[in-house]
Amino acid sequence: MTKRFLMHKRLILVIVWLILVILSLRIGVLDFTFKKLFSGDLEAQEVLLVSRIPRTVSIIIAATGMSIAGLIMQSISRNRFISPTTAGTTDAAILGLLLGYLLFNHLNIYQKTLIAFAFSLLLTGLFLMILRRIRFKNVIYVPLLGMMYGALISALSTFIAHRYQASQFLGTIGVGGFHHLAQGTYELLYIIVPVLIVAYLYANKFSIAVLGEDFAKNLGVSYQTVTIVGLVIIAMVSSLTFVTVGMLPFIGLVVPNLVSIYYGDHVKKTMIDIALFGSAFVLLNDIISRLVVKPYEVPVSFTMGITGAVIFIWLIFRRMKRG
Repeated sequence: MTKRFLMHKRLILVIVWLILVILSLRIGVLDFTFKKLFSGDLEAQEVLLVSRIPRTVSIIIAATGMSIAGLIMQSISRNRFISPTTAGTTDAAILGLLLGYLLFNHLNIYQKTLIAFAFSLLLTGLFLMILRRIRFKNVIYVPLLGMMYGALISALSTFIAHRYQASQFLGTIGVGGFHHLAQGTYELLYIIVPVLIVAYLYANKFSIAVLGEDFAKNLGVSYQTVTIVGLVIIAMVSSLTFVTVGMLPFIGLVVPNLVSIYYGDHVKKTMIDIALFGSAFVLLNDIISRLVVKPYEVPVSFTMGITGAVIFIWLIFRRMKRG
């Protein structure tokens, strides 16, 4: 692919992203138009500042973080069909929050984030250790193993919830959506920004990690350090996003794969495109969630579960067709 062709694709992506951002600011339950805003309507200004802008910014940050977390996980695991939602990372966060609820009863959002981070880091690291000990002839088996691993953690959470009468609490966590965000909650997502800066600084090393441990050592890169840094980034982004907005299925899986079709596997060169495509993907699903049963909303995790599954199936068939 020529550089001119890639720039053309990137320009289209930026235009689509801008259109979706404008639609996200415009669409909602409360009456709002840009005409009212520019005419000095105080109610329109309040809706924009209190509701629409925080929601749109939260979508962009959460989507960018989860997309790049998926890219990093695929790099350090050397498998294109793995992501935080298919490797038990979000299931580990649910287990951590459940245990925190049972042990301490009431936790603030920062304590929830720390517990979710600890469990995500520990159990995701365990899954990657398992992957390193198993050799698969077909990479498609990896997400299947990840789903089995996640299902095992989920089953443990369900058992504990039933055992200690916490089933209702378990049913309230993990449903992804941006409609419930309030001041004092969505600001937690801003922590993702410095985490993504660290990810960008380590981007070249993540690209080297894709080539394997021996190759990384020959280039003077500590494979273990890169893996640990990658795990911390994945766990931090996943826990912050999960505690704040809930589960965003498939984004960390399908977005890096779709972007790599046009831009290749170089982590640093594709980060901006993944950020744009990932946020555009969630913006689109969030807009659909607002419109499908207007004036009510369906959880964005439900919409993303459908669209993400369709894309995932297409990626599998594409991979099988290409051998």
